[in-house]
Amino acid sequence: MKFLHSTEITTILSLFASLCASQFVNDGYPMFHCKGVTFYSESVRKSAETAHNAYFGSINGYPMEISSEIITGPPPHKLFPMVRDVDVYSGGPVSYYFLFIDGNGQQRGVGYSIEVGYQLCDAY
Repeated sequence: MKFLHSTEITTILSLFASLCASQFVNDGYPMFHCKGVTFYSESVRKSAETAHNAYFGSINGYPMEISSEIITGPPPHKLFPMVRDVDVYSGGPVSYYFLFIDGNGQQRGVGYSIEVGYQLCDAY
């Protein structure tokens, strides 16, 4: 019996993780277009659902209540990370795209930059 080398095992596990993480990236319908990135309904739903269903409080501080002038609906305004890969919560990168939901359930996608702050994404 031959043993696999550690590099082969790492490659196989990495490919498997990539396939699992990108499962919902382009599923559903296009919802928002932010700074050249298109977010599809399934990835937006899954990332918000992951933050909402956290068993031990919040994940990376989300969801959080926030007040902002760019959302005109009634409070509370909740902010969820909007990510293409749901696997971001396993110590991955910090999100710069967010889903705002107002008290009526109205959804808006926003991008964040330090220079400008929150900017609305184009909705489809």
